[in-house]
Amino acid sequence: MGGSPKVRIREPELGVADEQKHDIHMYPNGTLCLYWPQEQPWNDSMSLHDTIVPWVAEWLVYYEYYQETGRWVGPEAGARKS
Repeated sequence: MGGSPKVRIREPELGVADEQKHDIHMYPNGTLCLYWPQEQPWNDSMSLHDTIVPWVAEWLVYYEYYQETGRWVGPEAGARKS
């Protein structure tokens, strides 16, 4: 309540090196970067199962692709956009 959900993958452990976390849209504390915070697409009136769960599933698809190719192909926003 009163903030955005923080999502971590507990099992299996992702085993991501600190220098890779930015590349795969993960914060230094191990939580997933599911959206650009400045866009504020989340508010506490939204349903977790309609928003956060699909966003995590999508993030996992991009993560698996990253594991295979070494490239993050998921959408990027703001300052990280190239």
